[in-house]
Formats: sequence, C-alpha cells, structure tokens
Amino acid sequence: MKVKTHLTALASLSLMLGVSACGVDAPPPPPLPSTSPAISPLSTQDVALLQQLDSLDQVQGAIASLAVAHSNSDVVKAFATTVASDHATNRKAVAQIATAANLKTSSGLNAADQARVTAIGRLYGTAYDRVFLREVVGAGSSALNSDLKAAASSGNGNVKTLASDTTTMLTSHTNQARDLMGERTIRHHRAHIGSRR
Repeated sequence: MKVKTHLTALASLSLMLGVSACGVDAPPPPPLPSTSPAISPLSTQDVALLQQLDSLDQVQGAIASLAVAHSNSDVVKAFATTVASDHATNRKAVAQIATAANLKTSSGLNAADQARVTAIGRLYGTAYDRVFLREVVGAGSSALNSDLKAAASSGNGNVKTLASDTTTMLTSHTNQARDLMGERTIRHHRAHIGSRR
C-alpha cells in the first residue's frame, strides 16, 4: 500500500510540474532563425542579358587564348591572359545566376562565333594583335551597353551586380586595348618615318 501511495504522490507531483511549466511564467519560445530575403525572379530582359554575356565571355575568351601562339608581343600576350581570365570569371558568375533560376548556359560557341574565332586563328604577329585589340574594343557594343544599363534597375540583385561588374571589366579592357593600339600605331609611325630618312 505504501508503494502505491508513493507512486500516486510521484505522479501527482509530475503532473503539477508539467502543468506549471505551461503556465504564464514559462519562458517564450526561441525566435525562428532569420531567413535571407528572397531574390526576385529573373525577368525576360535578365535572361536575354545572361545569354548575351555567356556568348560574349566565350568569344572573348577564345580569341584571347589564341595570343599565346599567335602574338609576337609579350605585352599583348599578358593583356590577352588578363582578358581570358576575366571573361572566364564573368562566365562563372553568369552560370551561377542561370543555375539558380534553373536555366542552362550554352555548352559552346554557336556556328557564327566559331567561324569568327577560326578566321582570327589564321592570323599571326601584328595582324593577330590588331584584330584582337579591335575585338576587345568592339566587345562593349552600344546595344550591350544599353542592356547593361537597363540591368542596373533589375529587380534581381545578382543581375544588378553582374551588370555592374561586367561594365567595369569591359571599360577596363577597352581602355587597355586602346592604349596598346595607340602605342602600336605610334611605334609603327615612328619606324615608318625613320625608314624614310
């Protein structure tokens, strides 16, 4: 009988403790973990820009990679290495945004771009350098620049960042290419004048 009474008392105590835990004095539940704000979905213009940049990064990278075997200038080769590396990094950023939106980037150059790269691949020395530098300057076309400016107001933060980074990269490449074109033009002009004396 003592055992039964002891068990009854223990059960009553447990019940009272359980009920008191649910009382007014119980601590509030811990806050839910904060979640990062949702990223806006890609617009049609965002998707079009990603496709443009993916193609541009591939073409510029392919043309720049030819410099190792096709240029005779160490300065142009060094610049081409920078161009190829920058576009490879940019293409990774494009792929990350596309993958997050369940989109796929192209697996290679389209026929027209491949034909262009192949044609440039037939050039060597100053002929290659001249065309390569022109291609770099021409990469920032007015249409692309317009699309990059429009992307600056995109609802998707990742696309905004990509557009800003791409604009900075293209501006830097264009300025360096123009400097190299100017140097080469001046050198060629001086050499030509010197040969006439």
